[in-house]
Amino acid sequence: MTEAPASPARRTRSGRLRALALSSALFMAPLVGAPLLMAPFVPAAHAQSTAQEASTPPTALLADSVTFDGTQLIAEGHIEVLRDTTKLTASRIIYNQDTGQLSIEGPIRLTEAGSDTVLLASSAELDPALQNGLLISARAVIARQLQLAAARLDVVDGRYLRLQNSIASTCEVCAARPVPLWEIRAREVIHDSQEHQLYFTNAHLRIANIPVLWLPHLRVPDPSLKRATGFLIPEIRTDSTLGTGIEIPYFVTLGDHRDLTISPYIATRTTTLNLRYRQAFSNGTLQLNGALSSDDTRSGIRAYLFAKGNWDIAKGLNFGLDLRAASDIAYLADYGIYDSDYLPSKLTLTRYRQDEALDAELTYSRSLRGADIAVEDTLPLVLGSFNFERFLDPAVLPGRLSFGLSGSTAYRDSREDVVGYDMLRLGAETRWSGNLIFGPGLRLDNTAALMLDGYLQQHYAAYDDTVLRLTGSVETRLSWPLTRVTASGASELLEPILQLGWSDSTGGTVPNSDSQLVEFDEGNLLTLARFPGADRRTTGLTAAAGLRFSHASETTDYALSLGRVLYLEDHAEYSTASGLSGQSSDWLIGAAMRFDNGLAFNSRALIAADAEVTKWETRLNYARSRYSIGTTYSYVIANALEDRDTPLNEFGFDGTVKLARNWTASALYLYDFNENEATRAGLGLEFQNECTRLRLSLTRRFWDTEALDPTTRFAFSVGFGAFGSGKTSAGTCGL
Repeated sequence: MTEAPASPARRTRSGRLRALALSSALFMAPLVGAPLLMAPFVPAAHAQSTAQEASTPPTALLADSVTFDGTQLIAEGHIEVLRDTTKLTASRIIYNQDTGQLSIEGPIRLTEAGSDTVLLASSAELDPALQNGLLISARAVIARQLQLAAARLDVVDGRYLRLQNSIASTCEVCAARPVPLWEIRAREVIHDSQEHQLYFTNAHLRIANIPVLWLPHLRVPDPSLKRATGFLIPEIRTDSTLGTGIEIPYFVTLGDHRDLTISPYIATRTTTLNLRYRQAFSNGTLQLNGALSSDDTRSGIRAYLFAKGNWDIAKGLNFGLDLRAASDIAYLADYGIYDSDYLPSKLTLTRYRQDEALDAELTYSRSLRGADIAVEDTLPLVLGSFNFERFLDPAVLPGRLSFGLSGSTAYRDSREDVVGYDMLRLGAETRWSGNLIFGPGLRLDNTAALMLDGYLQQHYAAYDDTVLRLTGSVETRLSWPLTRVTASGASELLEPILQLGWSDSTGGTVPNSDSQLVEFDEGNLLTLARFPGADRRTTGLTAAAGLRFSHASETTDYALSLGRVLYLEDHAEYSTASGLSGQSSDWLIGAAMRFDNGLAFNSRALIAADAEVTKWETRLNYARSRYSIGTTYSYVIANALEDRDTPLNEFGFDGTVKLARNWTASALYLYDFNENEATRAGLGLEFQNECTRLRLSLTRRFWDTEALDPTTRFAFSVGFGAFGSGKTSAGTCGL
């Protein structure tokens, strides 16, 4: 049986065609339901060369139905067009073979593999390569964050998008919120998909549909770009100290490894220029933060500069700097830049290897405490220290040997006796340590050390200008770690420990400048090195006893520790608050717990023989997916040696709670029981979604010093997104 020839207008149906491949010549299948082979939407006159056919990317078309009348190809129903890396979906396509154009009816969705941009439209006229044309009632969605909408969108060379009378926003628009919270309206917007840049002409920034800023030209990076010169997200702030103002950051790339952010901040009570410079080196990084301000608080220019850097200068030798400087003490607090009463600047040099350790630091310090300002010249202005230690495992000697060099210095501006004390110390140390396990799992650790210190000191008449001191020590520690696994699968450890040590020094004496604040905890319970510095050494015969217990399971971890130190002689060099003074120390009690429900507890206390609490620190945290709460309590008795005339007795609270999908509240409260007043309090409320970030805060600082007065600060800030890379919250309609 012979089949009739195909007519010029033939309708091909097969439900949804599985695949339509394209060759270089237009060819219609003679059988109903067969695959359709056709040219890639190009005129037949352009399909003569076999070489051209081979170089043309194939196009695949899937549709519910396809009709061809000899001039026009009409595809309808659930259309998908795949050409190279481009994908187009639509409801109807008309391809005119004579004009070589595609007339497309929507809803239209045009995407490119590897691109973060999605084009949506109601209708379109495109070339066969889908690289040029126009889209009607179009939207461009970039990186699933920024939306550009216009009545007409032109696609140029597959790279540029040109929108006339466009609206740009990251806010989701819906029936409940037809007007975005913020938007940029422009006469023309051009998006460069290769450079990831947006160019606005005659741009108007509107907030709640109210014009607030006009710029003749504006260039910003699109959300898919990490680094590019352009404006960043602006922020509007209201502050009880500085007034209401706006900050508009401008990011400048200075090559591949450097950048500068210039952020002018103009408010009712201040004009400030914030600057940030960053540079990446092959062996490190550098960041500078600074600002210049002219405000109503003080006359003249106020400024600050912070610098932080880190470099690997040679074979793991790391050099770091952390420098801080300010024109006046209150400036940092007024602008919320730095929140501490101590302003140090440091240079560091470190290297850590398996058999070697080096740590050097030079510190220039400035106190912001009111009580310290009047006697600032008597406080250490420059502090320096270095420690070097080398470890050896000699074959002829069991255990491990170490050799070390150390040094420290302190300089004050004052030249008066005692209060102007300056010093320089150099030290050398050798130490041997070894261990032995015997019997039913008993462990014996032994250590012997010899330390030599030399001092040069001035402005302290009661002590010699040059002092040499030699200290020797031996100590042994016996422990019996007992472990077991419970029936429920938990691991438990019980370890009783006994330690015995002896140390003695010969030579001159020096003032105590680096060992005044001694902390007694689990870290130095079982060692003779209980002083934090070298000016004081533990001497005489001492003994220590401790007990440790820990439990670890899938749902619960907890640990308990108990210990005490005994001396043969009275040790008055320790302060009473340290818990180490007298012939016996306070009882050291520590506890830590963690539960899988988010509850965590840590506590440490020093309890004297008469059951009086010398020091107590406790923190309780509870963290869940929607909220977290933390409380702290600190208590330390008064002690003149630690320059504390009254007890420290403080309570702290901090917490956050997620009120809704985009709302978060926070609170902070610090209370001094000794003064019967709060020292700091704060409340915060934040809203963040795909297009904006709102922050509302109320803080109260109760300090009353010569430099800082009690301050209540109200701040309100608005940030808009998203230009440049960054994460945003999910879209939402309505607050």
